[in-house]
Amino acid sequence: MIVYQEGPVTLHHDDCLVALRGMADESVHAVVTDPPYGLANTDPAHVVEALTKWATGDREFIPEGRGFMGKAWDAFVPPPAVWDECLRVLKPGGHLLAFAGSRTFDLMTLSIRFAGFDIRDSIAWLYGSGFPKSLDVGKAIDKAAGVEREVVGERKKLQSYGDQAGNAVYGSGPDKGGVQKITAPATEAARLWDGWGTALKPAFEPIVVARKPFPGTVAANVLAHGTGALNIDATRIPGTKPDTTRGGNQLGTMNDDGWQPKQTGERIVDDGKGRWPANVILDESQAAELDRQAPSTGASASVRGTEQSAASNGTVTGERARVPGAFHGDVGGASRFFYVAKAPTSERPEVEGTMHATVKPLDLMQRLIRLVTPPGGTVVDPFAGSGTTLEAAVREGFDVIGVEREAEYLPLILKRVQKDHAQSLFGDDL
Repeated sequence: MIVYQEGPVTLHHDDCLVALRGMADESVHAVVTDPPYGLANTDPAHVVEALTKWATGDREFIPEGRGFMGKAWDAFVPPPAVWDECLRVLKPGGHLLAFAGSRTFDLMTLSIRFAGFDIRDSIAWLYGSGFPKSLDVGKAIDKAAGVEREVVGERKKLQSYGDQAGNAVYGSGPDKGGVQKITAPATEAARLWDGWGTALKPAFEPIVVARKPFPGTVAANVLAHGTGALNIDATRIPGTKPDTTRGGNQLGTMNDDGWQPKQTGERIVDDGKGRWPANVILDESQAAELDRQAPSTGASASVRGTEQSAASNGTVTGERARVPGAFHGDVGGASRFFYVAKAPTSERPEVEGTMHATVKPLDLMQRLIRLVTPPGGTVVDPFAGSGTTLEAAVREGFDVIGVEREAEYLPLILKRVQKDHAQSLFGDDL
């Protein structure tokens, strides 16, 4: 059921399969989504059962259960039936970007492969704010022994949306404030296993990069459908202005028009476009940590003016100008090689006390949408959540279709898109 349709935004309140099945074939240009990660039912028996069902034709099968924060919608990764419909509504060559959990990335990718997508790559989203959900083995041993532990101190518990404000991935947090008691091991066995746990602190999420197959060449498909390629120039990594000299050689000049590199045949530093986008994206905390470890590095390899061009059989066919920007000749922290997505705390929508448990940064979603959507294109998010993808698409100037099954999250989405639609018409001074 369509609950909102205004300007570039269409919002469905429905199961994603129902909504997708109502869309026309080859009608959208990209699917960008943050689906359920299915972190609960990952024991071998449930995994084998799901894969067997999928392979034998039950493409909608999901094991029963509950996942993150007890939510039924997070019982398992979306089944192939969801990606079947995404494949159908995408134009040939259209890209699918789907976030996944580090523990269930394999299942997410397999489900997408079952639908017939080509897996083109994965993007690592690195952040510094995850909470380890680990069993304290020493405490578990004392509990099983029925022994009370001595309290030796206390520490403040982090608040879900307070002390961890600014997180790259806005999780719910381990508690909602208060004081946590620090206890000492009470038994010899607990002392032996004190400091042992069962999980690492999460600090990255993979993003599946998939593409709908198409006949013929990328060039022909782009001309026919506007899909099949990535918008490299629109997602390049901004760089710092390079030094005008290095090693005693003049590399270019600075005038009223900005940096002017020397022409073909001489050493080139930068063409002003920025670095080629990498398949790693950082949040600000990760960028700062990377710069702390590698505070000043330079691209020291020389950039010569020409290189040999060769046919596919290796025959030399002539010379071509070396691509500007291959070595930028700049100096700085290592984070400059990667895009750094900003995550301001004001992004998280709240309506009458309701907030979504997992919200991605708007800057991150804008970049992903910009990477895979052609000008004038339409984006679909089958798992709209709090509406970050919808807001990002509007800000980037695309049409967007969102689907959300849970009624409690619809007001969050509407708060985002109604604000952004007004801003797209009247500007940020509204």
